[in-house]
Amino acid sequence: MKLSPAMGDGELIIFHLIYRLVFGGIAAAIAHSKGRSTVGWFFGGFLIDCIALIIILCLSNLNEEEARFDAQDAQTRRLKEQLRQEQMKLEALRHHTAARLDRHDEELGISTRAAGPALPGSTQPRPRLPSLSGSSADPGAQSAPPAQEDSTEWYYIADDRQIGPIVTGELQRRVQNGYLSPETMVWNQNMSNWVALNAVPELQNRPG
Repeated sequence: MKLSPAMGDGELIIFHLIYRLVFGGIAAAIAHSKGRSTVGWFFGGFLIDCIALIIILCLSNLNEEEARFDAQDAQTRRLKEQLRQEQMKLEALRHHTAARLDRHDEELGISTRAAGPALPGSTQPRPRLPSLSGSSADPGAQSAPPAQEDSTEWYYIADDRQIGPIVTGELQRRVQNGYLSPETMVWNQNMSNWVALNAVPELQNRPG
């Protein structure tokens, strides 16, 4: 700015002081809006005027960054809480399912937890069972080989689940008690396919 030569030294000093105070005030206001040091940028604007304004205008807004951080932190906490609640629901469902299966096993007198040895790494894997859908023969026309011992292991289908192994005597007791219908599909290692329970003569006898 070109100053009038008629201005005295005192007026010139006052003009420069006002000029720098204005820049200092503007820099301080911008710094405050961006969450930065108001006092520091006031002196910056006072000392280097427009250069300080350019610098503060180019700097990021700390208030906006803090707001974004708070929002992300709140979202993270919400997601963690949702995950914790889902885990609690799954754990409760697992216990509920296990309790129902245990009651079912108790009523039938078996333990489906015995299926554990069939998992990978088992030293006594289950025998490979034939497919129900793969059988082309009429199950009612087949007869199973006679069970030579009560220790013959049987499998049967109930509620769309494969249950077993159980010995002949236990299977006969379930037939006698009405747990199994004559159409229940059964199988043991001596048979080539699943057959209906009423097609196996030895299973119609009462256990001794």
